[in-house]
Amino acid sequence: MILELKDVKFSYNSKWNRVDVLKGVNCSFERGKVYGIIGKSGSGKSTVLSLMAGITLPQEGQVLHEGIPTSEMNLQEYRRDKVSVIYQSFRLLPLLTTVENVMYPMELRKIPQKEARARAEKYLCEVEIPESCWNRFPVTLSGGEQQRVAIARALATETHLILADEPTGNLDAENSDKIIDLLKTLAGEHDCCVIIVTHDVDVMDKLDVIYKMHNGLLEAR
Repeated sequence: MILELKDVKFSYNSKWNRVDVLKGVNCSFERGKVYGIIGKSGSGKSTVLSLMAGITLPQEGQVLHEGIPTSEMNLQEYRRDKVSVIYQSFRLLPLLTTVENVMYPMELRKIPQKEARARAEKYLCEVEIPESCWNRFPVTLSGGEQQRVAIARALATETHLILADEPTGNLDAENSDKIIDLLKTLAGEHDCCVIIVTHDVDVMDKLDVIYKMHNGLLEAR
């Protein structure tokens, strides 16, 4: 088991009221599978993602990575070394080339430039970004190509936990299918756990396990 949520609760307080977003979430995730967390806007999907990514901590309960609670970890190191996030908006750095974008997280981890370059090129090939694109800037790439570069960047860190936040939200149906198929293939080939947070019900049939966010809980479908 790479990730577990045990009795996780989280709420937001304002001057006027308290909103209990998560009311005791329990679920687990394994390597080699692609999971989906679906639900309406405001149902708590983004909160779950933030907790799994180590951006914040649960107010009650535990998020455990390989059995260790994130509350006992250095969260900056956890985010850098244990988990990779793929965003809907791609979040590629506009002043870096395609290959430099993939190398960037490795440089933060002090991986030597030669090794980082070789690894970046390897994963760009895996996501079928041709060499002719490697020295281009993100603005010159299509949406589907940018999302593939973002996936290569996540893979290049070689973590075994990949969180994808609405990875098909800015793509058409054809490219959406390709991205989901790619994530499924990569999860199997690299023994990764991929967790996709989405409101797109059209991707459900392609995933291994589906959790639905409903009334503050994650329910298996």
